[in-house]
Amino acid sequence: MSEQNQDYITETELAGVFIIERPVHGDERGFFRELYRKTDLDTRLGFSFEPVQTNHSRSEKNILRGIHIAPWNKLVTVYRGNVQQVVVDTRPDSETFGKHISIALGEENFRSVFVPAGMGNAFVVTSDIADYCYLTTDYWAPGKETYVNFQDPDLGINWQTTEPIVSDADKQHPLLREVFPNKFN
Repeated sequence: MSEQNQDYITETELAGVFIIERPVHGDERGFFRELYRKTDLDTRLGFSFEPVQTNHSRSEKNILRGIHIAPWNKLVTVYRGNVQQVVVDTRPDSETFGKHISIALGEENFRSVFVPAGMGNAFVVTSDIADYCYLTTDYWAPGKETYVNFQDPDLGINWQTTEPIVSDADKQHPLLREVFPNKFN
């Protein structure tokens, strides 16, 4: 076990989704923090997290992105600003299928979140601007992701904005019951 142990990693009510809260060391010059420590995360996951791609998006206040369901694991960190991170359990065999959690991520708390493959991922920016970054275990390519509408009434997500700015594509995504009709019969 590493010097900093897995006590900084907490599993959420959605199995496999972890919140990572590593210490932040700061003084008048700024701060230092570890974003990712392979040995600790692998110990909690029970498998090796092997990122192959890093993605970075910058968005302004009220920009809402998602809900995107990816076939890869991701480790999400907000480098600048703050977001409401939403993870939806879209794994058909999960006991918590259709449930979601909302997590504040960003400069206010310096958290990261691990989102396993097959989970829906979305966020809305709650600060003036946010840099949203994530490591993935597979390469992005068109057609690999599935999507669910961010306004799906079956999900009942309480977004922290009354005026979301959403792409035309995200507005057109189907409802969860349309993506997984067998779960609603």
